[in-house]
Amino acid sequence: MRHVPLLTLVAAATIARPIQLAAQAVERTDTPRRGALRVSFDPRIMTWEQVYTPSGRQGIGAGFSGDSVSQTLPSVVRLQQDVRAATGLAGYLATLGHELLAVRAERRVMPIRFEYGITSRLSFGITIPIVRVQVRELFQARPPGSNLGALSRLAADAARYNTFFTHLDAALAQLDASITAGAYGCPAGPDCLRAQALLAQGQTLHDALWRAVYGTPDSAALYLPLASSDAGRSLTSIVAALQRALVDTFSVTPFSQDTFLLPGTPVHGVVSAGLLATRLSANGLASYRDTPLRLRFFTGDVELATTYRLLAGRDYAAAATLLVRLPTGHQDSPNDPFDVATGDHQIDLEGRLTQELTLGGRLWLNLSLRGGRQLPGQRERRVGPIDQLFLPATTLARLRWDPGDYAVVDVAPMYRFSRTFAAGMTAGYYTQGRDRYSFLSPQDSTALATQLGGPVSASVLDAGTAQRHARLGLAMTYVGSRLEGGFSVERTVSGAGGPVPVATVFRIVMRQTIQLF
Repeated sequence: MRHVPLLTLVAAATIARPIQLAAQAVERTDTPRRGALRVSFDPRIMTWEQVYTPSGRQGIGAGFSGDSVSQTLPSVVRLQQDVRAATGLAGYLATLGHELLAVRAERRVMPIRFEYGITSRLSFGITIPIVRVQVRELFQARPPGSNLGALSRLAADAARYNTFFTHLDAALAQLDASITAGAYGCPAGPDCLRAQALLAQGQTLHDALWRAVYGTPDSAALYLPLASSDAGRSLTSIVAALQRALVDTFSVTPFSQDTFLLPGTPVHGVVSAGLLATRLSANGLASYRDTPLRLRFFTGDVELATTYRLLAGRDYAAAATLLVRLPTGHQDSPNDPFDVATGDHQIDLEGRLTQELTLGGRLWLNLSLRGGRQLPGQRERRVGPIDQLFLPATTLARLRWDPGDYAVVDVAPMYRFSRTFAAGMTAGYYTQGRDRYSFLSPQDSTALATQLGGPVSASVLDAGTAQRHARLGLAMTYVGSRLEGGFSVERTVSGAGGPVPVATVFRIVMRQTIQLF
């Protein structure tokens, strides 16, 4: 074990015999000898900040960045509609200005693999992956062009809003009572009609300002128009005019319009994900709590595999593997747009054919072909178009999920510089078919249609699930008589379908063979 530090610095995946080498990114053909146990530690670090999408390569947070993102936020859209109704500004457009969300995702997998040699050609193995996922976000709002400010959460300001609505409620209730009692020439006099129109205007203004300050069951209150904006000046003027009309024309007890507070500065600056958490929570999405860092440890999908070495010649070898992947991992959450899965939590059946060819004693070629059948399972998803950034919590449903089957080709040409060390490159291609979603029962479809006010098909989620991507990398290998190790770096260089992470993968391999019997 004193060689382990050297192994972590030097090398890539290998085999138990010093006269052969195995590529880092491709499965090997050899199996443990009969009665031998091979233990492998294969940590991999995958990081990405961008994804390939049908619109091209873009940052993970691109959907939350730009000059028009405000119009995708239900809280802003609702505020915009209320301000238009209360002020008559039909062209009013609520905006936070330019926004930027930077997201960095990381997935670290530590597969611990045990392979036991049943015969000289046949082995059985189990792989237990320990997975750590981590996501960091940084949200920045730039004020140029913004006409919204953050709603104050100070206790003193909350008291001011409470006083304003208490007095406004009392004034409108007094006017309503007077109309009902027959004052102002009611029910048909011209003064009565003016009183009724003023009451309707006051109730519209009250409801709009109430939703802006206290929100709705589906959307939290986050923003108000800036006091200096057209909407802010119009609201201030309308509130003052309402009070004058109530007092001077209809002798209603005045309310204090100066207690309604509008923000003086736009949302700006660099903030933690706490603000973003509040925004997303307002859309029925799970909160990030108050930290920009989420760190979790899970067990991924456990694998059981049987390998049989078909050929074992001096210059050519081939092996076939049958693998079953168990549903022990954690799916990504439908309530968190940046969650990273530790597994897909459904059963996979995979077949592998691995080949090794040695030319001239120095050049070593390794080719791996893999094909997988992913069995149907269930998962929760928010049902809606893929291009819709925010879907409300009412769209959440548990669905039948038939993930697309996949095929993978990996190749690794390497040059052996000595009996124990080789280096080369790796290349891989992955393709997967489209997923299929459907409701578990007709009752589920009916229940969702009732919540949404109209029918919706679960197949809307199928779009964008087929994907393919290519990888290139470099690898080095070291192999001793019993200890092996390696190191490689791979990068996703193209992707389609998606979203496909533009990922960099760092991989270290350490193996030891123990003769048990």
